[in-house]
Amino acid sequence: MGSYVIRIKVLPTGPDVPVQGLLDGIKGNLTSVMSVRSHKEEPIAFGLYALILDIVAPEEEGMVDQVEKAVSTAKDVAQYELTAVSRMSSTLKV
Repeated sequence: MGSYVIRIKVLPTGPDVPVQGLLDGIKGNLTSVMSVRSHKEEPIAFGLYALILDIVAPEEEGMVDQVEKAVSTAKDVAQYELTAVSRMSSTLKV
């Protein structure tokens, strides 16, 4: 069975939320079969930022919905946007 790479753009509840705090809250909501592969901070304006996450999850029915639910219910998440879903290549080197 393969894996998905799910890219999600997350907006915090405010500019005072630290990036690491937001990331830790999201990681804490993910199940044991999901993991954050990479993340980056994207500045928006006036101290507000978006956190771009690449989450790896098994290629199973309903898994993308489960990842969305885990991210959306995490502490300090105001909004999220699913920006891409792709199958993870078996030859991908990290």
